[in-house]
Amino acid sequence: MIADLIKRIFPPKDVVGIDIGSYSVKIVCFTEEKKELKLKDWGYIPLSFKPDVPPEERRLAIAQEIRTHLKKKGVSARYAAVSISGNSVIVRYVKFPKLTRKELDLTLSVEAEPFIPFDIKDVDLTCYILNDTIEEGQPKMDAVLVAAKKEAVADKLEIVSAAGLEPLVIDVDSFALETLYERLQPKPEGTVLMLNIGHKTTNLSIVSQGVTRVVRDIFIAGAAFDKAISKLLKTEPSVADVLKKSRGLLVTDEEKQAAVSDYDREGIAVSKAATGVLHDLYTEVSRSIDFYLSQGAENSVSRIMLCGGVANLGNIGKFLSSEFKVPVEIIDPFSFLGEQPMARNIPRETLPALSVAAGLALRRMKDWE
Repeated sequence: MIADLIKRIFPPKDVVGIDIGSYSVKIVCFTEEKKELKLKDWGYIPLSFKPDVPPEERRLAIAQEIRTHLKKKGVSARYAAVSISGNSVIVRYVKFPKLTRKELDLTLSVEAEPFIPFDIKDVDLTCYILNDTIEEGQPKMDAVLVAAKKEAVADKLEIVSAAGLEPLVIDVDSFALETLYERLQPKPEGTVLMLNIGHKTTNLSIVSQGVTRVVRDIFIAGAAFDKAISKLLKTEPSVADVLKKSRGLLVTDEEKQAAVSDYDREGIAVSKAATGVLHDLYTEVSRSIDFYLSQGAENSVSRIMLCGGVANLGNIGKFLSSEFKVPVEIIDPFSFLGEQPMARNIPRETLPALSVAAGLALRRMKDWE
């Protein structure tokens, strides 16, 4: 009784990372015991809404799902970190005149306006200084500029508050993955391409020596696979989604020959449709790599780290490795925890989808103190 009262008065400073997607909500919470980080809770909550459900009703339903999950698991954390991506957020790597932090805060909207395709009055802005530089003899600052539509930010804040949590930060999916990468690779070397393939959006990050250099959202993702499979097999998208998860890509000549020999028309069709979508994704990702190299980068991508729900598509790692000619690793966001029972008991197919939520949960309270 007294312990419960103490928890209410002095709640732990754990942060619940909540990745609110169009397909599911992912929840991760870590806690620190004797200076050791431990997994306190995780959750994967599928979402299913009819197309005509009003946005307000959808937000309240998601909030209730989060509240119910945390109550069921006995999670007493007060604070939450969430993220956004897609059309509602713009990330730009820019050069600003050399200014003090105070001067930049006062003039940020003016300095940022040329780089933002939205009305500057409709966005929340933030900026992170990377380093000082000299351009044409003038002192400049390399900076990361982030602009998020106020409406999108308000939606996430409403969900978190309605779930009974205090929102502390709204991150960007790609930066949450960078936070996770820092934990997975304490001594980062080389240049890594991170791909988070979700239902509607693929988040791309190029991380060089531990610092994100390119961020981009590509609108070729899980729904595109479902649409392609559905069209080829003349079936419903929901059926195509099941086929996407249960079948896989035929990558090697042996796999293709075996499918032909077994008269596996369904498997061949799923592979054909998914391969077409992946070729489109490959083209877009290649453009981002070319852009990165055009900025004077010394080294190209040496490894791909893959996460998101579509990372479970059979043979996707083999396909991407063959196309990009580099190793591909599917992320286990809890591998740094060692053999902790809770982390090891998470279904293998769920792990890649929890990556953004894990990165958000690693944003400890010290980030705001």
